[in-house]
Amino acid sequence: MINRNALLLVAGAAIFALDASIATAQAKKPTSTKRIPITKESPGEVAPPRVDTVTVYKTDTLRMAPQVDTVRLTNTVTRVDTVTQTIQLLPKHIGGMYFGVGAGPTLPYGAIRTVNEPGAMGQINVGWQGINNPLGVRFDVNYTQYADNADYAQLGPRAQVWNVNLDPRVNLTFFNKSFGSSVIFTPYLIGGGSYLRYSHLRMQLDDGIGGFGGQHAIIAGAEDNSLGNNGIQNDDWHDNWGWNAGGGFSFHAGKKEAFVEARWVHFDRDQFGTSWHIPVTFGVNFF
Repeated sequence: MINRNALLLVAGAAIFALDASIATAQAKKPTSTKRIPITKESPGEVAPPRVDTVTVYKTDTLRMAPQVDTVRLTNTVTRVDTVTQTIQLLPKHIGGMYFGVGAGPTLPYGAIRTVNEPGAMGQINVGWQGINNPLGVRFDVNYTQYADNADYAQLGPRAQVWNVNLDPRVNLTFFNKSFGSSVIFTPYLIGGGSYLRYSHLRMQLDDGIGGFGGQHAIIAGAEDNSLGNNGIQNDDWHDNWGWNAGGGFSFHAGKKEAFVEARWVHFDRDQFGTSWHIPVTFGVNFF
């Protein structure tokens, strides 16, 4: 055992000594300090520097998984509206005192029918009527000229009639809102006392004796009904009291009232039957 260890020790020392000697020999080897020129140019020429260009191409391949993009477009619209609010102002209805005018046809009936033809009339009136008051009063004057029946034209000029009436007027106010609030619709009744004054008014004799033509016509107020002495003609104005009754309807808006009405004006005269003077009036009242 001891001999083997000693042998290993001796071998190691020998190797170490060998390495040391080799290193010493290399250190003492002579080296040259002269530069050995290496060139291809001729003597006296200087070689230009050499420039090498190196281009490196690189190709990368990028693989990406399929991608689904969801695009949502939001369109925002700003709108400015100008709103004009119209407030409907209802007209203020005015009642009370009024003045009115009217016109229309007039029809003869009874003892003055046939011997006179329908004529035309004009009317003026004043009165008072409250908006919501059912009771009012009216005074009116109308003038009528009847047309001639050709069979009795020789008795003189066309008949003329003045008619004056003083009447209470009763409004049926429960119909007022039938057409809304802007217009007051009012049916009404009217009637009262009448005064008539007329000239050349043809009338039929009640007993059918005398007179002119098949209707036994005579001018109202004539002194004699005998054709022989021309007593059936008369140029004077005559008058009668009577009464009237009728009705109509009106449309009231603001300060104006349009109306349509018809009245039967009744009067009697000696030797004649009952007579009816019937004006139909289209008119307007101003409050």
